[in-house]
Amino acid sequence: MNQQKENNEIWLPVNNYEGKYIVSNNGIIKSLHQRSYNKILIQRIDRAGYFTVRLSKHGTDYTKYVHRILAEAFVLNPENKPIVNHKDGNKLNNAIENLEWVLQSENVKHAYKLGFIHGGKRNAKVIDICTGQEFESIKEAAKVLSINYNTCRNMLNGFNKNNTCLKKVV
Repeated sequence: MNQQKENNEIWLPVNNYEGKYIVSNNGIIKSLHQRSYNKILIQRIDRAGYFTVRLSKHGTDYTKYVHRILAEAFVLNPENKPIVNHKDGNKLNNAIENLEWVLQSENVKHAYKLGFIHGGKRNAKVIDICTGQEFESIKEAAKVLSINYNTCRNMLNGFNKNNTCLKKVV
């Protein structure tokens, strides 16, 4: 394991991008490419709410999750578990001590425990607070309002900022 230290920061190569990028235990990712040597990469939040970065390899750009890059570099995974979980449930808290490797089943149990998934409630009720009209599901609301299902779902999940009327009822 190639390791560099700077001001109590530990830098390790990014898995599968050795010699191209390094990551610090503080969540910073730097380029080692000749034209952008030592440049800190910009992190963006994707639609699911996770920090991502763009990494290049052989002329192709790839979007990678920052929490996964950190876990691959700094979090032991002796059981070879496939999923990186945020222990506190905050997708933006990529502190090393907040990351752990889990199985899919463990990740789902964790989501139930933190209240991100509600048992037995697959269809969220929807209300149009502008008209007071209630719907038994997103599918029903989309159909009645003549909105594409995915557009309706995105409105309810906050991805469409133009929506001010539709709300989920838990």
